[in-house]
Amino acid sequence: MDPITIATAAFSAIKSSVEVGKQLTDVSGQIIKFVNQMTNVEEEHKKQKASWFTSSNEEALDTFFKIQKVHQMEEQLREVFMLYGNINMWNEFVAIRAKVRKERQIAKAKKQRERAELLQFLTYAGLALGVIAIIVIFSINYFMLTK
Repeated sequence: MDPITIATAAFSAIKSSVEVGKQLTDVSGQIIKFVNQMTNVEEEHKKQKASWFTSSNEEALDTFFKIQKVHQMEEQLREVFMLYGNINMWNEFVAIRAKVRKERQIAKAKKQRERAELLQFLTYAGLALGVIAIIVIFSINYFMLTK
């Protein structure tokens, strides 16, 4: 299913639940779903924007409008937090989200660095084995020729 569709459904569920009297903590699952899909839409937009092979302006506009819609829903979610939560609830949420996002980026960078180091090690090990194999083959040939 399209991330924007899931985000819209989750946002609608949040808004309608809060309007009928539920607490924000009661709809935390929907909030999590919305934020995850919002992140997916933003990542999709970044990929489209960074792609060398963007197929058409239509596709670029589509992702642009999706990101705009998600940001509008995020602004409405902020208003819901302000109306139905405590005063600092939204700011705390944004701070925690930023911290988690930063931790994920650090973990992703660490994983990429470790993978690059492993690839470098395997390359050097392969080269070393290749050199050893060549030396062994030449020495076997040398001993066979000298006999």
